[in-house]
Amino acid sequence: MATRIEHDDTPPPATGPSARQELDQLVQTLHEHGVLRFANDVVASNHELLRIVLGGLDKPGTLNALQNASALAMAFSALPPERFYQVMFAIKEAIEEISRHRHEGAAEDASQQADLDQRSSSRDAAPGITGLYRLLNDDELWHAIKPLAAGLRAFSQRLDRPVDKPVTDFTGKPTEGP
Repeated sequence: MATRIEHDDTPPPATGPSARQELDQLVQTLHEHGVLRFANDVVASNHELLRIVLGGLDKPGTLNALQNASALAMAFSALPPERFYQVMFAIKEAIEEISRHRHEGAAEDASQQADLDQRSSSRDAAPGITGLYRLLNDDELWHAIKPLAAGLRAFSQRLDRPVDKPVTDFTGKPTEGP
């Protein structure tokens, strides 16, 4: 018959602090930074704090801010992330382009200030009738203006539409109330 092999299981060596040591360290850190004192004060003054918070929420400006933030959140929730990305970076590029043209214009103005007699820059000169006619026939310009005009039309139509309650307008569900 075979002899029984005896083996004692020894726990692995500790590689870091135990959970209890981590918890003690967390509590000590919270105490050192005043978080525990703040939390204790909040709990102890719950009635007074609640009165102050509710008093602040009862003001028209606070209610307007909360409703505006809610409307902004509703608008962002209806916008897919890829569309929001396109719009934000299109705005960024438009601002950079405007800034670049403004800086070029400022540099040109500085150089033109030295010689006022030679102000025949094509950027500053009026396009005239033939220039205006060329602009009207510029397909690239019309392709750039068409989305802006459509956006302005949609913006104007949305401004003309009356809204009783923003949530009702957003969800399409009537709300109950007085």
